[in-house]
Amino acid sequence: MTNVDNINCDHIPYLIDELMKRDAKNVHVVPAITKKGRNEYIFLIDCKEEQIEDFAEFMAMETGTLGVRILQNKHYPFDYMFKKMELSFESGNNEVLWEGVVNFKIVCNRKGENISIRAEYEEIKDLTECLRNTGLNISLYEMKEMLEQRALEQFKDVFLNCKGNDLDLETPMLRFSVDKSIYVK
Repeated sequence: MTNVDNINCDHIPYLIDELMKRDAKNVHVVPAITKKGRNEYIFLIDCKEEQIEDFAEFMAMETGTLGVRILQNKHYPFDYMFKKMELSFESGNNEVLWEGVVNFKIVCNRKGENISIRAEYEEIKDLTECLRNTGLNISLYEMKEMLEQRALEQFKDVFLNCKGNDLDLETPMLRFSVDKSIYVK
């Protein structure tokens, strides 16, 4: 960890990118206010112990910091895996808008049970853009919610039933306009 009060915000993305290129596990930059009302940035760099000296020297060279703090902590990692799910998005007249595979990161507890299922951000973003190009007005948030609900049903045996409605995998999950529906198979 180091705090820097003599750089502007335009420098931050460069530093994050460079730290990640040097194999930092993660980088967080927290804006703060320090003595005399100065703006500062607190850098938290997650790295292997053998990398500490290299990262410290890099930060000193790039920011002029006078030193770094070594924060020791314990990490409790979870096992995870990636699973693929085939999806098809169709219009109300059965025209295929998109067909393909989406990857999901599934986190498991010590018993091997699936405890968290998340779609990969870049895939959600690309799929949302692709469907928007077909004229479908859908948000990234809606796409994420819809995909992860289906993944829960498939990979975790969790089903959503709305009172008074019979849902099955062939039923459209969301309707966006008179002529467009999304079917997730």
